[in-house]
Amino acid sequence: ETMAFFSGLLRARGVGRRLSPRFGALREKARRRLFSQWKFEEAEIRKAKEMTGTGISRKAAAMFVFGSGLWFGFMLHVDDELPMKLLMKLDPETAHNVAVWAGARNQLVRTLFGMMEDQRSGAAVDERLTVDLCGMTIKNCLGLAAGFDKNGEAMIGMLDTGFGFVELGTVTPEPQAGNPKPRVFRLPEHGAVINRYGFNSDGHEVVRQRLEKLEESCELFRPGRIIGVNIGKNKTSPDAIADYVKGVERLGKYADYLVVNVSSPNTPGLRDLQNEKELTEILTAVIKARDALPSRPKVDYKEQKEKRLAAMTFSLPFVVGRLFGITPYEEYLPENLPISRPSLPPVFVKIAPDIHKEGLESIASVVTNTAVDGIVISNTTVRRDFGWEHPNLSEKGGLSGAPLTEMSTKVVSDFYRLTDGKVPIIGVGGISSGKDAFDKIKAGASVVQIYTGLIYGGPGLVKDIKLDLVHHLEMNGFNSVQEAVGADHRRK
Repeated sequence: ETMAFFSGLLRARGVGRRLSPRFGALREKARRRLFSQWKFEEAEIRKAKEMTGTGISRKAAAMFVFGSGLWFGFMLHVDDELPMKLLMKLDPETAHNVAVWAGARNQLVRTLFGMMEDQRSGAAVDERLTVDLCGMTIKNCLGLAAGFDKNGEAMIGMLDTGFGFVELGTVTPEPQAGNPKPRVFRLPEHGAVINRYGFNSDGHEVVRQRLEKLEESCELFRPGRIIGVNIGKNKTSPDAIADYVKGVERLGKYADYLVVNVSSPNTPGLRDLQNEKELTEILTAVIKARDALPSRPKVDYKEQKEKRLAAMTFSLPFVVGRLFGITPYEEYLPENLPISRPSLPPVFVKIAPDIHKEGLESIASVVTNTAVDGIVISNTTVRRDFGWEHPNLSEKGGLSGAPLTEMSTKVVSDFYRLTDGKVPIIGVGGISSGKDAFDKIKAGASVVQIYTGLIYGGPGLVKDIKLDLVHHLEMNGFNSVQEAVGADHRRK
């Protein structure tokens, strides 16, 4: 774990590009002598030093890695919340980047950061949390909202944390840096965050390459594990419709579902696209582009799993893991769980919580008339009238977290009522407990997402929410999440 952790740190600093030839040689050596002691000739050591551009001795390097690993491991044993405490010492955007970095690393590093869920635990395999959303079988109803993994770097790692589905993005057609820094601000006393990132994105092509690589390694379209792609427009683009259509055409084949984001408050004029005329034009074009995608072939999940394990067997993290008695991670699902996925990705539209009654009625009409598959409620809020003060409350941007809980839940409920529960809803906004998730589900959400709660609760929050949600299902006499969807409306 220590070796993998520090090699990851080196790669994050750019050293990995210089070391990659050497790591390749080590990997080949591991294949030949999997469980024998590695021996290196002096010529090999000199060559490695030349590659790294340093004269550091083997003994010094080993002592540094071993000593640092012992210290970090000891501190983690004393305090399992150490990674979160360290992250909170960093400025918010740096902490965000470190968390994404950790989620993108191998299983050994993610285990060190507490980002690997026990696949035999009750939270991981409870069938009461399994849902069918627009033809997609999702192992559990708790997802990670867009905004955390903006560029598709940590999707697999976050699914391994215990999420049933992960939404990457927002991804724009061309790369863009977003708004000037600082652009993220914590309000910890109120469980809130204000951000004005402004769709900072690596662009379609870079994200497409990452998704293609995952497809080649059989990590996409795994049973019960859903990956959504949230698409947006470039800040200076003169043609919003063309930008969204490009997102479908370039990324649609890799997505379990697509989300059209017209509700971020950090891109000038974006929320204006929620008006009836422009939203109709955008969604009509997006649906047309989605329908033009080639139908997906059926996936042989058994063959997919065999290929994944075969590729894993000779990887360096696997070899190191076996030395420490760590077996390779593979998704556990109940044998009788039916698995389904549509031939084309369902399309959702994401809206703002700051919307008046007539505006919501208009959106409900557009969604129904354009045959969009579902809706995500909601994005961040620009409201600040919460009855309390904080030094960061005056910062511009979208506010997320606990203050948004009731507001977003009300919009979920109102939209469910307007559409008679016929349009699936992904509920997001201020969820930090199983009770919060349960309230949104009763209001009409088919599944829910979190993000800001994860900032303050850490990866352990994923398991806690699922266990707490099961408790509330039991206490209220529901046999599954799907039974509880819209329950508040049935009681009225």
